[in-house]
Amino acid sequence: MKKLLSLALALLLVAGLVPLTMRAEQVPVKWVSLGGGMPDNYDSWKAKVDAYTTEKIGVTLDADILSWGAYGDRRNAIINGGEYFDIIFTDGGSYAADIAKGVLLDIKPLLDQVPALRDVVPASFWDAITIEGKIYAVPTLKDSALAHFFVFDPEVMGALGIDVEGVNTLADLDPIFRKMKEGAEGVAPIESPFKLNKGGAYHMLDVYDGAGVGVPVLGVRYDDQERKVVSIFETEEIMDNLRLLHTWYNDGIINADAATLAESGSNLPFYVAQGWAGAWTYTKEDADTKETRTYTGLTQPFIGPISSAGTIMGSMNGVYAGAKNPEKVMAFLELVNTDTKLRDMICYGEEGVNFEYVDGLVEQNPDMPWPWARYTQANHAILTPTTANPDLFSGISYVNDNAVPSVLMGFNLDRSSLENELALIKAVYEKYLSEVITGTVAPEEIVPEMIEEMNAVGLQKVKDEFQRQVDAAFAE
Repeated sequence: MKKLLSLALALLLVAGLVPLTMRAEQVPVKWVSLGGGMPDNYDSWKAKVDAYTTEKIGVTLDADILSWGAYGDRRNAIINGGEYFDIIFTDGGSYAADIAKGVLLDIKPLLDQVPALRDVVPASFWDAITIEGKIYAVPTLKDSALAHFFVFDPEVMGALGIDVEGVNTLADLDPIFRKMKEGAEGVAPIESPFKLNKGGAYHMLDVYDGAGVGVPVLGVRYDDQERKVVSIFETEEIMDNLRLLHTWYNDGIINADAATLAESGSNLPFYVAQGWAGAWTYTKEDADTKETRTYTGLTQPFIGPISSAGTIMGSMNGVYAGAKNPEKVMAFLELVNTDTKLRDMICYGEEGVNFEYVDGLVEQNPDMPWPWARYTQANHAILTPTTANPDLFSGISYVNDNAVPSVLMGFNLDRSSLENELALIKAVYEKYLSEVITGTVAPEEIVPEMIEEMNAVGLQKVKDEFQRQVDAAFAE
């Protein structure tokens, strides 16, 4: 009887009629990440992903794609509430805190079990995210040097007769914004040329290397050969930018609801983004034909490229310390970082719905955009490029190869004696951040108030210890 049953199952398997649950072990892996929220076609997409990953490694995927606006609060609720997950997106702002809370698993002992993953990530990346000899996440192979760009809608700029060549500071943007707000013959005025959400123009802070401090209020300017730790918001450089933001806010260039707006929207005529030249596209419906078209945005460099431990930590995926089957989780992370088919499904969505393969490239469906943020996911080098931009990923190598290394490269702050102070400083920072970084309140008023509260909970102590460790690390 057993032989007959085995024979019957074998025949069914060949015919493709055996349910997946009978074909292979299925271990669910839950991945918490971020983007535009959960896709409408999540169930049908998941079924295709599960069929593939079950066949490959006996794993199914449960994705929890948190929306941009809800991400911070929802992630904190997951972490602090002890909700179960297997993989969670982390970066330089959360990595050290996640480790201190015991949220993440040291995966270093497991790397030899996933040699393809271990070897595809450069040794320098593993070194950069190592904390006290332990590794708690898989770094994402992407634009691993930091580069921020101004992104302009070329059609809007052309209609307004604006030349953006050479525009690479916030101050350079002032006449452009005023012309956009004024409009031109045949071109309607743009109400808020620099539309911000509550995260504001945080990009300006990234010229300072926080070396794992986790709160962008202390750091060393990446090119300061003296390696002086400074209170970032008290530097003249940042204060000048904040004054400019406040002027723009008062003049209506920045939207009045910036400090409370969760998401600023897409296809904006201007925005700031991290990535590489040519990485951003606009998708619009033609007013006459009603057809959707996609075209590449104009880009001008703003900050970087800069390389540091922090830039490598800009996108990582950590494994939960309480993961029920960490070996299977690591097998999934290995697959998604080395297998193009799975990588495309994670990045572009469901084939036949969100995208199609056309002549060896990915043609995305503008009517069914995929909301999962690409930079949070996995290895970019194995992705299939898109028809809209076949050279989409070529700029990654340029950014990485031409990055200026931070003067703190190789240094990570030992936070062990500073966790209480850093937690309190972060709470103060988050209390003031949206109003400071959107220009809503005059910096001369709000910044001293914020710094005073931070000093009351240990800012100076952290600054002094940060400087002591830097001096010791780089002593000749």
